[in-house]
Amino acid sequence: MNTKYNFFPNWLQEFKRFQALKSQFFIYGNVYDSYYFPVNYRETQDENELRHIKFPDIQSLLIEYLLKEEFDVVTYFDIIDGLSILSNDQNVNEDNLISTLNLTKEAPNYLSGTKAKKLDDAISFFREIVNNTSKLSACVVNFASLFTSNPNSLEDEVKPVFLKMLKAAQEAKRFENKAGQRNIIIFICDKLSDIPVWLLLENPLTKGIEIQKPNREERLRFVKTRQHLFFPKVKKSEVREDIKSICKVFPDITDNFTNHELENLITISQQEEINIKEIKEIVDLFKYGIKDNPWSKIENAVIAGAEEKLNKTIIGQKEAVRKSIEIIQRSKLGLDAIDKEKPSNKPKGVLFFAGPTGTGKTYLAKNLAELIFNDEDAMIRFDMSEYNDSNSDVKLIGSPPGYVGYDEGGQLTDAIRNKPFSIILFDEIEKAHPKIFDKFLQILDDGRLTDGRGETVYFSQALIIFTSNLGIYKEDEYGNKIPNVDFNDDYNVIVDKIQTEIKTFFTNKLGRPEIFNRFGDNFVVFSFIKNQVAKQILNKNLNIITKNLKNQFDIELIFDETFLNDFLKDCVADNLDMGGRGIINRLETHIKNGLANFIPNNLDKKKIEIKVIDKSVVFE
Repeated sequence: MNTKYNFFPNWLQEFKRFQALKSQFFIYGNVYDSYYFPVNYRETQDENELRHIKFPDIQSLLIEYLLKEEFDVVTYFDIIDGLSILSNDQNVNEDNLISTLNLTKEAPNYLSGTKAKKLDDAISFFREIVNNTSKLSACVVNFASLFTSNPNSLEDEVKPVFLKMLKAAQEAKRFENKAGQRNIIIFICDKLSDIPVWLLLENPLTKGIEIQKPNREERLRFVKTRQHLFFPKVKKSEVREDIKSICKVFPDITDNFTNHELENLITISQQEEINIKEIKEIVDLFKYGIKDNPWSKIENAVIAGAEEKLNKTIIGQKEAVRKSIEIIQRSKLGLDAIDKEKPSNKPKGVLFFAGPTGTGKTYLAKNLAELIFNDEDAMIRFDMSEYNDSNSDVKLIGSPPGYVGYDEGGQLTDAIRNKPFSIILFDEIEKAHPKIFDKFLQILDDGRLTDGRGETVYFSQALIIFTSNLGIYKEDEYGNKIPNVDFNDDYNVIVDKIQTEIKTFFTNKLGRPEIFNRFGDNFVVFSFIKNQVAKQILNKNLNIITKNLKNQFDIELIFDETFLNDFLKDCVADNLDMGGRGIINRLETHIKNGLANFIPNNLDKKKIEIKVIDKSVVFE
């Protein structure tokens, strides 16, 4: 194809390539965007001289293009505004079109004035137009997706419309005196699946062409040709000194943007008076609606003291805390993408918490939310055991139009839209349905998801945490679960065993090694709660109970080191495989329930001492 067409959008290049080969086109995909088109492409091949004009909709661009391509007659129809007729020939108009094209006597009945809105008549009229041999003609029909609600089971009244479409493709005439060009009909639809499959299948005269969102080159061209419109506005002839550095990042940080969205960046720049030099800030403001980035507000002193602070809360998991803080620091500084040639849209950071139950995985995630965003509620938790059926992906991203629950949105996409700066916790991911892992991969790779409404949400400012109990058990040769790690194993041994089983799960059982690879070295393994750690957890929680008892009932709870040792040995030791949760459960059973029975009968007591006698807690 001539190089002058290289500056067309890809879909229009494809259309140009098949323009003389097919008689019927179905244009679908990104059909509700605005578009840029070099209207003087026939006069010049110099990129600097091309004038890219903005067209507000697909139909106006197609009409302009077809007239430029020297179609004698271009007709357009939609069920709202009816019929319109355009021509490069001043002698051709709405009044003499029928005689000019030598149409049949039936044509006036179809036309019934240029504002005719009846679909069947319009298709009949277009069928006659593409069958004419007088003038090279193109017909454009919009909103073809609305012709039927079920393309695979057509209503009786709409079947003739599609049959006429099929006949029109067969009857369209070729003009040898115009380089083999032929009359064509173009249908604009949302999705190709909105058209009956029999109309498209093995039909050599029909071509479907997808309009995709602007590619990298188009986005780069956008910022080069429209940079003067960003704040502060300058004359178009002036060249900004910083445009080269802007062009290096712009195509990457606007990946998957429509032209409408690119134009919104100009509006934001002007409204907020943000210089184009701060293009990342402009894009973030569009994506997240927040001008101040919480990540940039994390003080170095907070990170420096985080490990010590968290170790007081997440007891006995020093290695897990240390590695988590390292990854958080790396994310804060943006070092995850330092080895990439272009900016990354991936999540701000990714952590995979693994290890025995009750060891503080979810609790650490909550504390990280408090550390980063000063808000424990910034952690959004998804229990993946609730997403284990084949429709679970719909619950996360929402139902598509026409399906039950469309108005409700997606649980995950709505959550990240409302809180783009957050920690997303996917708890016990091994319980999720395999289809969910496709969404995980998209989040980890692209940092975005498109919901059922077609709106894109971004995860590039979120910290993603996965938790799993994988590796605590493994399957023997008979498929039975057997322990994989022992309570008394060294920590490094536990790490190796658990990570080996996690890899086996993703590679062999799930068959998705690429997802395992996306986690990289971000696995954080939690250790068993050993006796000394259990004693610290026990003491901490008893102190909380003591404090609240004093505040609530003005009663002092008294216990000593002997009680801690006895309670740990006689009431907790057999439940340590349940981790901190096991300790809490035994506190509820022996202490909270005991206080509930003791206090009502001893309201005069201001002090209550607790002891362990014969493996039972006694209140005095």
